[in-house]
Amino acid sequence: MNKSKRIKKVEVEVKVHDKSKDRIVSAKILTIASAIFVLILVGALIFDQLYTSTILKVDGKNYSLKDLSYYFYTVEYQYNYYDQMFGGNGTYWDMSADASGKTIRDTAKQEAIDTALYTEVLYKEAVSEGYALTDEETTKVGEDADNMLKNLSAESIANGHFTKENLIASLSKTNLVSRYRQDKVDALNIDDAGITAGISRDQYRQYDVEYLFASKTTTDADGKSIEMTADEKAKAKDALTTYYDKAKTTDDWSKLLPEDEKLVSYRSDNFIESDTTFDDTFKAKIMTMENGAISEIYEADNGYYVLKMVNNNSSESYDKAVKDAISKAENEEFNKVYEEILAKHTYKINQAALKPLTMGSIVLGSK
Repeated sequence: MNKSKRIKKVEVEVKVHDKSKDRIVSAKILTIASAIFVLILVGALIFDQLYTSTILKVDGKNYSLKDLSYYFYTVEYQYNYYDQMFGGNGTYWDMSADASGKTIRDTAKQEAIDTALYTEVLYKEAVSEGYALTDEETTKVGEDADNMLKNLSAESIANGHFTKENLIASLSKTNLVSRYRQDKVDALNIDDAGITAGISRDQYRQYDVEYLFASKTTTDADGKSIEMTADEKAKAKDALTTYYDKAKTTDDWSKLLPEDEKLVSYRSDNFIESDTTFDDTFKAKIMTMENGAISEIYEADNGYYVLKMVNNNSSESYDKAVKDAISKAENEEFNKVYEEILAKHTYKINQAALKPLTMGSIVLGSK
């Protein structure tokens, strides 16, 4: 008897690779990659256009940002110093400069382009009058260019398109213009003696002091300043008292306190009668002190003081007031000369090309 054999039906799953889907995915990837490439290319072109577009024209000559980047850098550097004092996060740059809504960035940008115009025009004038750098000035300019390249970040060098050659060109102009301006100022009829005579020596009498100070305030867990308790104030005063006798026999108070002293600090200061943080009672006492004299412990609203008079008749503030007044007069008179010179030249500032530029990041690239 023949037995019939049962044959199992084996189902085999055959996966067919759909090449058309691959083509669709590849096309999508290619499209995305192409779009990214286009964006990068457009961004690069826009960035390049910002540096090559004419932003200033003087006597028919076009100047791009690349040509004037040194002027923008110097202004950015100056303003960035103040931004660092506000935390270095751009806060200062974005502050309002006036009631019109202009920011510090706007003001700085105008200052940069004005500086560029000023330098280029006066340089032309100086050269036309036969001015040229001396050998000593030329050497100094080369050294300054080397130092700039050494100290600037790679980002700033790239953003400013700085090379030794173009830095030398910019520094040569600013140095020559500086000498040209000073020669013009020296030729002006500015009454230095009259200006000096109009400033009161007594009004600017400066008092140089140094003192030990124990504060009546401390900080809480959040870093906020809070008033000490009565016991804490007593401890602060006692800490100051422990240094009092030693202070009377020590010449250099800056070395009087140990490094681990927490309650007492050393400070040096100077003031004039109309400008001081000392209260009126303490100020009056200080102003009667002889050089080298040491005060008793004085309690003010903010803390306790032991003060030594270093110089009760310094001329520093007076000399500065005189210098500032003469400089102001020189600037006012030279500005008249500059306006006359500027009127002889044709110039145009391209505000449309300036508008997209953001001061603080043009060369520094940090804000």
